[in-house]
Amino acid sequence: MLSEIITLADKLKVKIYKWGNHQKQTIVLLHGLGSTGISFDELARMLSEEFRVIALDLPGHGGSSLINDNGDISVDYLTEWLKKVIEHYGLNNLHIAGHSIGGYIGLAYAKKHSLNSLILLDGGYIRASHMPENSLREELMKVEQHISNYRFSSWEDYENELVDAGLSNSLIRLSKQSMKENNGQVELIVSSNTAKELVKCTFYEPSDDTLSGIEIPVLLLKSTIPEEFNLVRNNEIHRLKQYMNLNVIDVEGVSHDLYWEAPKYICDQMNKWVINHK
Repeated sequence: MLSEIITLADKLKVKIYKWGNHQKQTIVLLHGLGSTGISFDELARMLSEEFRVIALDLPGHGGSSLINDNGDISVDYLTEWLKKVIEHYGLNNLHIAGHSIGGYIGLAYAKKHSLNSLILLDGGYIRASHMPENSLREELMKVEQHISNYRFSSWEDYENELVDAGLSNSLIRLSKQSMKENNGQVELIVSSNTAKELVKCTFYEPSDDTLSGIEIPVLLLKSTIPEEFNLVRNNEIHRLKQYMNLNVIDVEGVSHDLYWEAPKYICDQMNKWVINHK
């Protein structure tokens, strides 16, 4: 894996991670809220046997700067930001795979720009606005509380927390890239304001307007845990199928972070999909 920080024409800095041969077909990986591009390392190493893989830190995450000084973020801004990164590398005939919020960005990009296909890694297909007893105000409060409370007195305490949660040493190493030390505490790199802006701009996504413009094939790799959430999952999938050529694969026995929990299976499904949609 190679990493670098590029500077776009508008002076924005973007942290990039690269695996594989640049002469092969490209898959661009988009992470979720609070994470970083390096979180894909295990999956990307597997994919790089067949493809060139590029992951990046979203604005305000990891080593990437914010889109603008006032912190305002919109799906359109994120789409054009991603377009600038893709143009920087001169990428063509590519596929995008987005996890969580990265899936919403992938869908918005697919509406406006050329792609071979889109892969949703348990992301982008569920409208937070349609989850039971959920409101934007409540969602913003939960995010703010999480950012504020997810702090540790030392790196050792942070690592112990993840060990207790069942994470492997390699996943702990990757997750540490989303954290920083500040005033004697270990905390998330992403700020509360950035996180809330991302939640606000994706709360009603994918909108009817976004979905109506997507003509490429889309693969959804869907988590199945918790099972009580399946009714919401299935309702939202039914909606997407009315707009696009959507293929759905259930990833049995895994939760939202499916590319951490079942990387080999996810890699196999992505390999088959991309090879069939060159």
